[in-house]
Amino acid sequence: MRYAEAVAAAPKGSRRFSPADLARLSRPSLRHLFEPGPSAPPLEEAAAALASAGQALFAVASALPPERGERLLRLAQRPVAQAERDAAAQRLVRGCFWALAYELEPDLWARLAEAEPISPELLAALPVDGALAVEVAAGTGRLTRHLVGRARRVLAVEPCPPLRRRLLDALEDVEVVAAFGQALPFPNGFADVLLSCTTFGPDPPLGGERVAAELERCVRPGGRVVLVGPEAPEWWVARNYSRRTFPAPLMPPADPALEDFFGTRRPPTELLVKDL
Repeated sequence: MRYAEAVAAAPKGSRRFSPADLARLSRPSLRHLFEPGPSAPPLEEAAAALASAGQALFAVASALPPERGERLLRLAQRPVAQAERDAAAQRLVRGCFWALAYELEPDLWARLAEAEPISPELLAALPVDGALAVEVAAGTGRLTRHLVGRARRVLAVEPCPPLRRRLLDALEDVEVVAAFGQALPFPNGFADVLLSCTTFGPDPPLGGERVAAELERCVRPGGRVVLVGPEAPEWWVARNYSRRTFPAPLMPPADPALEDFFGTRRPPTELLVKDL
């Protein structure tokens, strides 16, 4: 999702964050979040929003590659009207909502994953039986737990430290790896099946051609890339992914606190598969 789209679509939970909260993200997460591309916050926006929060500004700048960090600090010295600083601050936390939620509200995220289950019919259609399966951006294991017992080996890739800790605590039989989707630590053709649930779309740096190529690089000839509920499924279909839609699953009763933070629940119902 492009940054402007993320700003427009952010749920009410974004109001709980301030621009200074970005400094609480891990350094790899900040570097990843600000990597140039359509989904990244513009440095001009971050500079305007963080200029009055000196400690947070320097923490964010120090996590970036030197050239971008120095540019962020220079931009923060420009005179900007207070009204525009306030507007930039609001846009920044909205545009970075999901990154902030994953790392700073992991318990709420885990509850959302439980409240948005994957339909049994979709799970039954996953081509993972007997496979060496790698799941990328595994979160707290909403999909991962359904691979255990079917795949002969499961590796879960998750870049967010709090979510990774929950994976390790909940799924002892799963090998958990810290990495981002565009730089996976596996040799070419490593996996029989590579999966991801509700993560990647067409816009870099969080998605796009580089991520799609990296996912496919890690799968052996004759293997499959499997995407559950990805962003912009038509983009993947244009890249030779088949597409099936399944009935929405039965969901637990609504949790007002969750819906107030994340908005309306949207359980994944689409399955996209590419044979390699």
